Amino acid sequence: MARETQWRMAKVAKLYYEEGLTQEAIATRLHFSRSTVSRLLDGAKKHGLVEIKIHFPWQRAEDLEEDLCQKYSLKSARVLKRMHNCTHEELLEGLGVLGAQYLQGILKPNIIIAISSGNGVYQTVRSLEIQKLNATVVQVMGVVGCDNPLIDGPELAQLLVHRLGGRYIYMQAPLVIKNPQVHKQLLQEPPIQEVLSYVKSAEVALVGVGTVNPFNSSLLRNGISPDALKQLTMMGAIGETCGQPFDRFGRQIVSDWSEQIVTIDLKHLTPIPMVMGVAGGLAKAEAIHGAVTGHLLDVLITDQQVAEKLLD
Repeated sequence: MARETQWRMAKVAKLYYEEGLTQEAIATRLHFSRSTVSRLLDGAKKHGLVEIKIHFPWQRAEDLEEDLCQKYSLKSARVLKRMHNCTHEELLEGLGVLGAQYLQGILKPNIIIAISSGNGVYQTVRSLEIQKLNATVVQVMGVVGCDNPLIDGPELAQLLVHRLGGRYIYMQAPLVIKNPQVHKQLLQEPPIQEVLSYVKSAEVALVGVGTVNPFNSSLLRNGISPDALKQLTMMGAIGETCGQPFDRFGRQIVSDWSEQIVTIDLKHLTPIPMVMGVAGGLAKAEAIHGAVTGHLLDVLITDQQVAEKLLD
């Protein structure tokens, strides 16, 4: 694109968005036609000269946050205030905004961050402001290969590095390895061991919390069979984080699934100083309860309905 055209786009965009002039007024001032002004405004957005960001008025239920911290010994909590007719997608977006606001307050240069996958984690990462922190981002789960690559580990790690600057360490394996022997050998490979060594040095972990309910289970989408999921629930599983199932006390459940999944154990989360979980919706309330009861999380980002359920 010619530099003169870029200049025209920027000039028109400045008059329209910053000075509040109408398209007709801009056309008169610059001696353009009305259609030319409209075309230049469209071009400014298309070529990145204009970035429109809507700041939705997400609100917090701070009284519930304090109660959650006291009841579950959390270091901190953020509770998204209930909104009328809020869709699930809007709920996730709101959780992401609150999560990003909290995360930005604890970030520092050269920080090491462990990251899992999922919608809540994605919304948090996409809501972060761009900074230059030279962070090291460690992907703790194998590649899911889901329909939406943006919520998968590699893409999320790359997106977080784009926001914070630095580098990422990939878990160079698929999430599910059906052959137990191959699975065992893979876990001993240097790239996997490198991930584990970085996780041990992580200062923050950003994770999601999932349910084992077959209607909402991310494990089913990630490759577990319905029979294996049923086996987990019969063994007492109520939720999962980082792909690892846990019971109502937050204890990891060892099963045949443990010999197929490429991810960290829940015991690897415990030493990390700040494990931050982003999850909401009543369908996940029981799973979130298990996660906070078992002290798998230090910080919980959730919504008002879940918070009230946890406090009931």
